[in-house]
Order: sequence, then structure tokens, then C-alpha cells
Amino acid sequence: MDDPTEGAQTPPRLVLSRREMLRKAAAMGGTLAATILASCGGSTATTQNPTAASTTGAVGDATSATIATVPSAAGNGEPITLRVWGYGLDDARAKARVNTFTQANPNIRIESVGGELNTQQLLTAVASGEPPEIVNVDRVQIGSWAGRNAIEPINDLIDGDSFGVQQFYPFLLNQVTYKDQIYGIPQFVNVDLFFMNLDVLQEVGIDASQIDPGNWEQLTQFGEQLHQRDGDKVVRTGFDTKAQDGRLWLWSWANGVDLISEDGMQAHFNDPKVVEALTWAKETVDRQGGELARAAFSQTQNFFSPENPVLIGQTALTLFEQWLLGVMKVNPQANFQAILPRMRNSQTPLTEGTGQALAIPRGVSVDKRQAAWAFIKGMTSTEAWIAGEQATLADNQANNTPYHPTISGNIKADEEAWNTIFQAFSPPFDAAIKLFPDALAAAKFRYSGPVAADINDHMRSTVNDVLQGVREPQEALDDLQTQAQQAIDTFAAS
Repeated sequence: MDDPTEGAQTPPRLVLSRREMLRKAAAMGGTLAATILASCGGSTATTQNPTAASTTGAVGDATSATIATVPSAAGNGEPITLRVWGYGLDDARAKARVNTFTQANPNIRIESVGGELNTQQLLTAVASGEPPEIVNVDRVQIGSWAGRNAIEPINDLIDGDSFGVQQFYPFLLNQVTYKDQIYGIPQFVNVDLFFMNLDVLQEVGIDASQIDPGNWEQLTQFGEQLHQRDGDKVVRTGFDTKAQDGRLWLWSWANGVDLISEDGMQAHFNDPKVVEALTWAKETVDRQGGELARAAFSQTQNFFSPENPVLIGQTALTLFEQWLLGVMKVNPQANFQAILPRMRNSQTPLTEGTGQALAIPRGVSVDKRQAAWAFIKGMTSTEAWIAGEQATLADNQANNTPYHPTISGNIKADEEAWNTIFQAFSPPFDAAIKLFPDALAAAKFRYSGPVAADINDHMRSTVNDVLQGVREPQEALDDLQTQAQQAIDTFAAS
């Protein structure tokens, strides 16, 4: 790609991605980090060296439940060891879910390696014929793993057990399907909410009821009005579009276009509505001091703490996943409001749904594949999820912390957690949690085909070049369109 700024000094790219945020949480350790990461399906463990934390039988204090069982290896009573990569056992919810399974399957020993799944490590393990039995993968990357033959379809296991996939939200099953085959069972759902710090709004005389997430011109105006600068330094972000962190998908949907066609074969990155969305995002941040200033300010913030920027008013308006509630509940009296994002110039709600899935790598032996399937069924069962929420409630109470439920992906478990286990503790938090069903109904999911990871990397780089003034939106998106379409076509041809 030619650099249009050749001969000029290129500004440094400053980006704090969600991945980096989770790394920061991992570095914190302690109850807050574990609670936050558990609520979005993450882990504070590391994957640098796959030495596992293991468990057999009881883990934690979860209530026993009727759950999937598997015979001993070769039917001779020998124990079976299952290695799970990408999912740690460092929080009450995870321990209780595993305990629910192992109580019904005492012959199965679980070795867990938490943290972000390492792509090269998994591919090497599969190629060597020694893969882990289960992996916890980002659902956006299901197609990438499946396309590389790193994970196997599980339709035979589903059909053999008459396993009820209808227990999960339908869009989650779409995320884990590639070429009409299911490659994983979903767990955890993250949805974007539109957060507003009401103290900041009141300070400048804006009524929160006036805020319309579907009115882009208004959001730009309010962002400029709400932001603050001290000389050249931003000291308060008025409105953060989060375009720098992958939200071009959401804003493009809001403007009426999908970046990749439903069949995964056609990219639309230089569609006029996408160009309009990115141009708007750049104008919005430019009127608040520019992306470099915003990014530099974000690097000074202590996100996973009582000094969270949304909590203390360093950011007035922003999109963020619902797990932000787990950060903000350190102050149950926080004066904020969360509402659903919307289609542009419409009252129709819109959000993005993301999360993980448990999958089985290629090359797992027959007996261990059956055991892995039993584990996946057990971990995603209604019983296990409810045990996890009850354990999380007990752990929160022991630490004098308000309990807020996760979104598991299991419909019945979520209904039980939201309507029975959860107890109201603060009007802003209670109202935000009540948004979960509507958010799930409005959720869309991004392309998860075999070249999704490459396309998302190219997109993030392109968007940040535009936001930081390195490139113009049309020219940058034209190049991105070419890169994305070539990636799709090349893989299809191979």
C-alpha cells in the first residue's frame, strides 16, 4: 500500500484495544479483575507456558446438578484427562461450572490453561497430533479456525445426543456455523450499551432524555460541547465513538450496510455509507481535539479501578460492552444511565453480540472426543450456569460487592439469573441489566469466516490511520476493500 504521507512525519498510532484492556485487568489480579474478566468470558491466567491448573471432583461450593456423563476410558475405570485451552478457573463462576460437571463425572480430570488462546500454539499442537481436547475460542474467529482445519465440526455429536441447540440464542448458533456445520457451543455474550455520565451532562445543562444514539449530528455536537481541553491536552472526552476499537461494524450497520455480505463472499468496505460512517467518526473526534490527543488521554486513565473514566466523568458518552458494569459497581451510587444504541435516524435498537465458544480441535482421539463433548455440554448446561451464578453471588456477598449477572448465552439460565438470582441494588445498574433481553433481540454479529482475523486486523489499522489523519477515508477504505476482497477470493480459490 502506498503511503500518501511519504516524505512527511507520520504520527504515532495510539490505540488501547479491548484486548489490551483485558491484559491490563490480568496484570491487576485480585477480585475486581477476576470478576470483570469472568463476566465477559475472559481469564486472568496466562498462556505463555501451557502448564495447567487442574481439578478433579469438587471445585468450589457449587450445588450438584444432573448433567451429562461419560464412561471411563475404554470402559475400564481409567481416568480421563481433558486439557482446556483459553479458559481459566480463577473465578467463582468458572469453578462452580466445572464442579457441576466433575461431580457427575468423577473419572474426568480437567487441566485448564486460561488467558487468550494463542493461534500459533494451537496450530502447532494440531499439526503435531497432540492438540488439547477443548479450546475456548472467540466466536468471530470460528470460521478462521474451521477454515484452517484446526477445529472439527460437531454435528455428529449434536445429532447423536439429540442435543437441544435451541437452548441458546439463535444468533449465537449462526456465529459458530461455517459451511452449514456447527463448530462450537457458545458461552458468554457481550453486547454494546450506550453509557452516559449524568453528572457531566448536568454540568453543561444537557438533559439525558435528549440524547439520541441514532442522531449522529447530535452526538458530534454534544461530544464537542462536553469535551474539555487543557491547552493541547484532552482532559475529558465528550463522546467516544469507539471506531478505533472495531466499532466501524456497528456504525456501518447503523447506517444501513454490512461490511461483509451474509454469504461471506463480498466485502463492502468502500460503500458510500461506510465512507460516511468513518468520515463522521473522524469529524467527531477532530472536534474534540483529535484522535492522537484522545488516545494519549486514554493512556493516562485507570480503567479497571474506581477511577474508571466513565465512572468519574473523564468520558461523558461512549459505547461499551455490558461488562463495564462490573467495573463501575465499585461505586453503587454512580450517577449514570445506559441505553441501547440505535439505527441511524431511527428509534430501532441495534447492538453487536460477541463472545466465545467451546470447540474440539482436529486430531483428538475418539474416547477423548466423547469426553470433551460431555464437558462442553456440561459447562453450557442450564444447571452449570445457574450454579455459576449462585457461586458468583455468594462470592460477591463474601467480598461485600454487589452482584450483577452475566449473559451466558443459555436462555433459561439467563432468565433465572436475571429474574431470580439477581437482586436490585441501584437504579442505574438495575435499569442497565433490564436492557439485556432487548439488547440480545437487537444484536447483530460480524463476519466470522475463514479470513475474519486478517480482515479485522486490516480494518483496525485502516480506521486508526484515518482517525489520526494519516489517510483520507475514501482512499483508505478503497484500499481496505481491495485487501478484504482479495483475502476472501484467495481463500475461496484455494
